Amino acid sequence: MWECDLANGVVTFNQGWQKQLGYSTEEVKPGIDGWKDLIHPNDRERTIKSLTDYLEGRSERYEAIYRMKAKDGRDVWILSSGRALRTDKSGKIIKVGGIQRLISDIEMVELNLRERKKELEFFFAFSKLINDCGDSLEKICTGLTELLPKAFFDSEHTGVEIVYRDEVYSPKNLLKDSRFIRKPIRREGEEIGSISVYYSGYRDVRFLSEEDKVISSVAERLGKIATRIENSKALKKSEELFRVTLASVGDAVLATDVFGIVTFVNGTACEMLGLEMQKILGRHVNSVMHIFNELTEEPAEIPVDRVLSSGKKVGLANHTCLKSENGRIYFIADAASPIVMENGEIAGVVMNFRDITSEKERERRVLESEEKFRHLIENMIGGMIILYSDDGMTFKIRDIKSGISGLHFDRESPEGKDIEEVLPAISSTPLLAAIESVWESGKPISLDPIYYDDGVLKGWLENYIYRLPSGDVATLNYDVTERKELEEFQRISHSKLVELSNSVASGNFDIQSFMEKAVETVGRILKVDRAGIYMFNENSEFDIRLFYEASTGKISSKAERAMDQKLAEKYLNHIKDRRVFSIENVLEENIEDLFIRSLIDVQVYGILDIPLRIKGEIIGSLYCDMGRPRNWSYEERSFAASVGDILTMALEEDKLVRSEIRYRNMFEASSAMMVLIDPDSGRIIDANPVACGFYGYSREEMRQHYISHLGLGDLEMMRDLKNGRSRCFTTRHLLAGGEIRDLEIFVGPIEIDEKILLNCIVNDVTDRVNAENKVRETMMELERSLKDTVMLISKIVEVSDPYTAGHQANVSRLAGEIAEKMGLDKKRVQWVKTAGMLHDIGKVSIPAEILSKPGKLNELEWSLIKNHPLLGREILSEVHLGGPISEIVLQHHEKINGSGYPNGLKGDEILLEARIIAVADVVEAMSSHRPYRASRGLEEAIREIEMNSGKLYDPAVVKTCIKILESGFDLSHK
Repeated sequence: MWECDLANGVVTFNQGWQKQLGYSTEEVKPGIDGWKDLIHPNDRERTIKSLTDYLEGRSERYEAIYRMKAKDGRDVWILSSGRALRTDKSGKIIKVGGIQRLISDIEMVELNLRERKKELEFFFAFSKLINDCGDSLEKICTGLTELLPKAFFDSEHTGVEIVYRDEVYSPKNLLKDSRFIRKPIRREGEEIGSISVYYSGYRDVRFLSEEDKVISSVAERLGKIATRIENSKALKKSEELFRVTLASVGDAVLATDVFGIVTFVNGTACEMLGLEMQKILGRHVNSVMHIFNELTEEPAEIPVDRVLSSGKKVGLANHTCLKSENGRIYFIADAASPIVMENGEIAGVVMNFRDITSEKERERRVLESEEKFRHLIENMIGGMIILYSDDGMTFKIRDIKSGISGLHFDRESPEGKDIEEVLPAISSTPLLAAIESVWESGKPISLDPIYYDDGVLKGWLENYIYRLPSGDVATLNYDVTERKELEEFQRISHSKLVELSNSVASGNFDIQSFMEKAVETVGRILKVDRAGIYMFNENSEFDIRLFYEASTGKISSKAERAMDQKLAEKYLNHIKDRRVFSIENVLEENIEDLFIRSLIDVQVYGILDIPLRIKGEIIGSLYCDMGRPRNWSYEERSFAASVGDILTMALEEDKLVRSEIRYRNMFEASSAMMVLIDPDSGRIIDANPVACGFYGYSREEMRQHYISHLGLGDLEMMRDLKNGRSRCFTTRHLLAGGEIRDLEIFVGPIEIDEKILLNCIVNDVTDRVNAENKVRETMMELERSLKDTVMLISKIVEVSDPYTAGHQANVSRLAGEIAEKMGLDKKRVQWVKTAGMLHDIGKVSIPAEILSKPGKLNELEWSLIKNHPLLGREILSEVHLGGPISEIVLQHHEKINGSGYPNGLKGDEILLEARIIAVADVVEAMSSHRPYRASRGLEEAIREIEMNSGKLYDPAVVKTCIKILESGFDLSHK
């Protein structure tokens, strides 16, 4: 026996209790903890709970079967029962006592038999449930969730969930625990559902193997029942479908016997023939059906006789039309098939034909559209490659267009070939990875210019990659090689000009070394076959002073005669009045000219010469020769002329003359605008005659000005340039006459009289800036056109749903205000406004009757409504709107807790822009009138977003929205 005094926590056991387990009084800990320690760990929680439930009134009696640890180490089964020995005034139990006894093997067998009896009773009840429910698998599953727990040891804490196809059956209070058994329900090997049994009772209790077998048996039997029921339903459905198909099919159906007499006709056929059913049945098919050729208008054959004679299916020719009795003309597609009995005998003919008038019209529009698209592609500036792929890893070419400025293929037709076979170097560029990304995500990508070179095709390309609605990937490519080469040429040429200028002014200047450096610089940068210097000698002849040979990459200083007096005279006639003398193709010039013939004799077909003048007299020339015709760009001619100017100044001075004098002579005689500035004070130290003439000031007036007077740049920037760095920048200058000009200034430090000054070479770029401004205005006009397009698309949605006219505009205004107040940058604010104007674009595909339906929507109608974000994304995904507009539209019905649609996104998985539009959409919709309800008012809308802040709506967005509305924001403004 045992007693437990709950008031002081003392538990006592008599000798009989101790004898059962083999312990002495001293070996058992006093108190309830000593009792707990002896209970088997797997039974402890359950046993203590049984006692607690009794003490706290949740069960009428205390009885428990559990294992205890005997002194000899054995686990013995105990049956313990007890009752209240004392209660307080309130009826609460304060002392409890009882007995415990060992359970014999026979009693354990009895317990097991009781459990097996429960299983048998369950299977009997299960069979009865199946008989009662007939072919209703739903009723069987629902009843089984209540019945199956009774077959388990602790049915009170056992719950069942059955999943069948897309349906889930379970009790309302089902507690899903980590302890469960799940068995699949199979139909002919296919898994069609599952049975899950959860145990939420005592922590230490586990499922028995017999219980596992019961679940497996039930799952197997349910699979057989499902197979039988589904097969039965399929058979009935097939029979019913066969019975009504011919009567209700969308196509027209007409059947005849072997004599061509009509035996069956459905409603669609009656409508197209223009006759009532009773006026068709029993008549010969030729008397009720009149078909003809669209092109010739000659009667066409009704193929009944051909089918009967051949026993094969026969179709109508293209361009077949049906003339109804009411005079209406249909374009039709038709097929006639024999009706064959089981014994192989032909019993008649069934004809099915359908109205393809609208398809013909669509086909015509598609052909027109394809023609326009083809014309657009063939006349586009860039090239296009259309690719297809089955796995997103290997891409093959479907079509390719070179365009005016794109990749030009001289190879055999690349259609159907792997892109890496046609463009073998593509994997070494970012282009292939971009194509794979667009194929996977559908998001367009714009790539910065990349250099491509596979030995055959080479150059700089700008690429824009899109995914077409068909799933193909299109890459637009523009050849920007000339632009990139020009940028690189300008960078290098500017650097070399500054370097040559500094060489002239250096203290260790040497004219021979300088000339060699100048000639090599011109030869390498202009990539000519030969560059050199002609010098005019005392005999009025031209000698070669030195030259650079591209084939060897070396300078030769070997002096030799280049032109005698007669040839030199002809040459002087060509160059005397020019700063730059160039011939692109010698063979296109007057070959009677002595100088031209001399070029042909030495196989020179392109020249670029810069006359070298001192005090107006030609002393020589800087020449560039090509063994083939050459188009000389403006930049190349300007660079060569600038080198010639510097070279002329260098030749004027003796190597012993001080560098300041050499610079002064170059400064005075240069045809370029040059200004000297003190970087410490910003004062203009000097300006050459060309600069004075440009600015409209005399030399003395220029020396009275500071850089702030002309706008030559920031004083601090000028001071930084003293450190030896050269720089090019653009600015705007005010001339003496009041005209403002845009200028590009090359600035470099120079030392004169041991003081660092800044040498500024000024170029007038006003015309170039004006051209760039025109391009900028064009881009602004394109942006305005984009906004107008967005507004037009929004109006299209309003036409399909007139009750929501102005809704998208109002949502756009409110959402844009929220985005601005939340501190989003201008670009993201514009995304929000644009997405707000287009968030319901997907509704254009939903019938207007559903959008304006005054009553409650049925399940099909609601599913169409819920699909509009997906449709919106599809419509906008191929339109470049300057941001992730299609993704914002897709997500604007998602909720913070994941209860939204279409993808059930949660929290930060939803774009912030979409969370903003979700709040603005709800507020505007609730405060506006709808055909199915009156306006709920702004206060109700605010209560809605406040109540669901943090659940359905973003708290920060809700807080900002309420502040805006309370500040007097006019939501009804149109």
